[in-house]
Amino acid sequence: MIELYHSEGCPFCVKVRVAFEQMGVAYISKAMPLRVTSFFKDELIKLGGKSQVPFLVDPERAVQMYESDDIIDYVKKNYVKS
Repeated sequence: MIELYHSEGCPFCVKVRVAFEQMGVAYISKAMPLRVTSFFKDELIKLGGKSQVPFLVDPERAVQMYESDDIIDYVKKNYVKS
């Protein structure tokens, strides 16, 4: 299952979460404070190299990415049936 590192107060993260909800996509939520000072910070930096959110991890396809529009496009292409 895809994983989404995100912050509740980040507008780009909200955009991704709303899109996932509208597309009916299930995901593992890795929520953190806006300043990214949580348990997931070290994990996020280890995976992607920086503490930027949103960050998508797709372990089934070995894909990791930042940027809300890229994440939405990727999930739409790979997880939404037409």
